[in-house]
Amino acid sequence: MKTGDFEGLREVLKRRYEAFGYGETLDYIREFCQEERKGLLSRAELLQKQVFSFRDRWDMEPCPTPFPLTLRDWVTSPNGDPEWVYMLNRQDFLPRLWQAYLVTGKKDYVDKLFWYLWDWMEKNPVSDQATEAFRTIDTGIRCMNWCALAVDLAGAGLMEASQAECLLGNMGQQLKTLRERYIGKYTLSNWGVLQTTAVCAGYLWFRDFLPGDGLEEWAWEELREQLELQVLEDGSHWEQSALYHVEVLNACTRLLVYAWQAKKAGVCLGKIQRRALGETGAGEPRAALEGWLVRAVLRMSRHVLYSSDPNRMQLPQGDSDVTDVRDVMVRAAVISCLFPAFGQEETGSGGIYRFAGGRHMDMDSAWLLGISGIRSYESLRPKEPQSLSWFCEDSGNLYLRNSWGKQADFTWMANGCLGSSHGHANQAQLCFHHKGRPFLTDSGRYSYREDEPLRCRLKSPQAHNVCVIDGQSGGEPDGSWSYASFGENLKNYFREQGDVHYMEMPVRGTLRDKTPYLIVRRVMVADAGIWLSVQDVMCRGKHRIREYFHLDSRVRAEKTGEGMRLTSGEVCLNAVSPEPFKTEECLISRRYNEKSETLVLVKECEMEDRLTFSALFLAEGMRAEPAQVFVSGCVEPVSGQRVTGWDICTEKGERWTLLVWNRETCRGGKMYLCHGVPVYGKAVVLKEAEGKYTRIRLKS
Repeated sequence: MKTGDFEGLREVLKRRYEAFGYGETLDYIREFCQEERKGLLSRAELLQKQVFSFRDRWDMEPCPTPFPLTLRDWVTSPNGDPEWVYMLNRQDFLPRLWQAYLVTGKKDYVDKLFWYLWDWMEKNPVSDQATEAFRTIDTGIRCMNWCALAVDLAGAGLMEASQAECLLGNMGQQLKTLRERYIGKYTLSNWGVLQTTAVCAGYLWFRDFLPGDGLEEWAWEELREQLELQVLEDGSHWEQSALYHVEVLNACTRLLVYAWQAKKAGVCLGKIQRRALGETGAGEPRAALEGWLVRAVLRMSRHVLYSSDPNRMQLPQGDSDVTDVRDVMVRAAVISCLFPAFGQEETGSGGIYRFAGGRHMDMDSAWLLGISGIRSYESLRPKEPQSLSWFCEDSGNLYLRNSWGKQADFTWMANGCLGSSHGHANQAQLCFHHKGRPFLTDSGRYSYREDEPLRCRLKSPQAHNVCVIDGQSGGEPDGSWSYASFGENLKNYFREQGDVHYMEMPVRGTLRDKTPYLIVRRVMVADAGIWLSVQDVMCRGKHRIREYFHLDSRVRAEKTGEGMRLTSGEVCLNAVSPEPFKTEECLISRRYNEKSETLVLVKECEMEDRLTFSALFLAEGMRAEPAQVFVSGCVEPVSGQRVTGWDICTEKGERWTLLVWNRETCRGGKMYLCHGVPVYGKAVVLKEAEGKYTRIRLKS
């Protein structure tokens, strides 16, 4: 360990501790976070007895089942899942003991916290080898936790110089190994961000006590490059996993807050840190005002805002769980206040995050942000976001809603690249909520274990709301982290006019016998509660097609003359199709280590060379029947293979006609008639009121 001025450091950390306002923060938590506070104390009591469960909101591999451990070696998995060991060695549980001390004033919690630290160091000598206790990602997370604890313990006067020497010396060795073990792929991985942010955070406070050799400069420069590569222009994370998007975002947010707190406590930030925060030093040109870390945090936060469902829940995209994102929105609101120039630039107003975050700050955000953050949040006026749609052209995702209320209709379509090994074979997928309730859902992830059959199943196309040719198209997972083949998405098309929206999602690939295929899914959505899905499948020869619609576990399905009646609580939808639906039992996973039984609607078709088929989902009270479309001057309607057409009548007597062209008109007349109305285009909606039709062309 480098020799530093510990008493001088203690004074800086004492200023930070006092500025944090723990007394007022605790008052806020007691008043507005009673359930979270109760859960914290319950967890802390179990930790006193060395009983572990992983159920924090953003645990990557949660396991709510409590297990007692003797901690002989810190690498024992009580449930057989190696991910349990990784979670243990990240030591996300340690801050809970510190927080329990603050809430109760009982020093026993701090004593146990130190016991865990010394026991871990004694049994896990620092290694540059990737052991179960020393994977690089877990080392980064552990060091971030140690850094925060050292700041608080020293600032509160609960850490002696000898204890700091031991803790920071060991942490410095671990941080040094992160540079030594760093490999190229980490630059494009969430693993890399969770390492570099830990190094950056450590050096903010403890620069004089940690190894030199350019480690600090390397970490900041590498973090900048990581974010430039990993965060796409639309704000989404390239790995195509909602969970790991938030993991990267949370790590960057944490670092950003620590940097802001360090500056307020009198820590002199270097040029590279100031550029990350968008600040200039004396004599530096304004051109240095970049704020790349602030911009990345706000851009990623904006994506979380628009991609969350009406209940502010994260979607289980890729390797993800259904998770409440309101705490992410709370922190984004405060960041917008702390860095107002960038907040206005990236979002227009921190009020939109206050709107999504809720009336009061959550407990974990309060522990991070302190009383100044709480006051900033409470002072913001909630502002409903203006946009109802979020088309991520770079990542291939589309999010639609008909309002920002909790009873809104919400649609998610996905047709992007695989991303990382956390991506699933969900190309051309359609999921949606109706009146705030999930109906068509993604199946989730359940496990990462290689010996768990459900792992590959939930990664496969058959676990998503897509169609599959001969059980092969889309992608074939052959392990927990790999695929034998994967389809290629082509450029998506999206257009909306008023309350109607249209998306085309093309996917191509080859079957095992090298036969090429192309699947184009065309989806039309109307805010009134209408979803039309058209599958256009091209593949030489004879094949069997299966199309899947996975229902949320709370949805019940009943056959009707036209298709299926779907019910969730008091909310109903009707599924309509020319081909019959059948129901099959399946498993979905809303959270890691948890699974539930549900139903999947399945359509089966035989095809030769090319086939087009459709399905409709309609709000209760709507009726649908096929629409007839004519080439101008012809008395026979065109085939449904050329034009998919549906007439829909609502309870209020409104009439909609949805028309989607699946074939190019290369011979004969190009003008078409429907209900005597001339139409031209590739995607058209007719609205009838009092005998008059309004044309809405969504693709020409």
